[in-house]
Amino acid sequence: MKNRNVILLFGLMAGFLLLEQSCKKHPENTQTNFSKELITVKESMFPLQFANQFMLSFFKSIHDTALINSGLSKIDSASVKMTKQNNTHCIRFEYWSNPDNHNTIWHHHDSYNHYRAGTYSFITDSLFLKDTSGNVKIMVEREFYYDSLPVDIRKIHISKTGLSQNDNQTFKVVFDDLTMSGTYAHKSSYSFKAEFNYELFSDNQVYSGNNDFYLFSGSISGNTSTGVNYEIEINPDTARYKIDYHCFYTIEGKSIVNYYGDENIQPKAFLDFISDDGCSNQYLITVPEIFSTKSSIE
Repeated sequence: MKNRNVILLFGLMAGFLLLEQSCKKHPENTQTNFSKELITVKESMFPLQFANQFMLSFFKSIHDTALINSGLSKIDSASVKMTKQNNTHCIRFEYWSNPDNHNTIWHHHDSYNHYRAGTYSFITDSLFLKDTSGNVKIMVEREFYYDSLPVDIRKIHISKTGLSQNDNQTFKVVFDDLTMSGTYAHKSSYSFKAEFNYELFSDNQVYSGNNDFYLFSGSISGNTSTGVNYEIEINPDTARYKIDYHCFYTIEGKSIVNYYGDENIQPKAFLDFISDDGCSNQYLITVPEIFSTKSSIE
């Protein structure tokens, strides 16, 4: 009888404990569909990759041995010509291949898994290549297209900003409210603005392609087809993005994505670019304490 009373007592205590726990409200995430967060991040990668690749072509041009010595070269599928006149340098990129019919757009595969068209020039003063400071003006002869989306690249402002603590050349680049309009390969219209600080690492004064890379930090913000606005923050002290001259993807770096405009989605996510094989087209998306998944850049 005593044992039965003990068992009953323990049963009552367990029942009260379960009742107490069931009455408490535990905070939990009820969201099960993260498609908007994933689509927003994926679409934000497109203008970011455009910015990276556009600047990579420019950085190659100012360190290209053939271009500097002979005035002619081929960079990322563009015919590039450097001319000097009075106190200016002109670095001209041409992606048009049909000079007899300028109404026809010929897109060149740029070796970075994208297509470009148009003719434009970087205009600098005559000392720009040797000086550690200076500004670059972009002039457009024929409208520039990136994957058949027209881009007003005249809104890109490039400045040399001196040497870093590592004695490397640095740049500041502002992408001033650019719009990429149209539809191509499931891509739609993008509006974005960005400000990046670049540091170029090179084993010599000319572009080698094998050992050269750059790191950059800053922020990019814009909107996507989901109706969600985003801002990506790249910390200059802990997790700068790395772009290798022989790889067309971001291969290292971490950043924070902040979402705006939809109270039903998670307000923040973390990105971590993966480079297991040295040139991986992958990044890890993590929503804090909820889920993590891999994605790729198209």
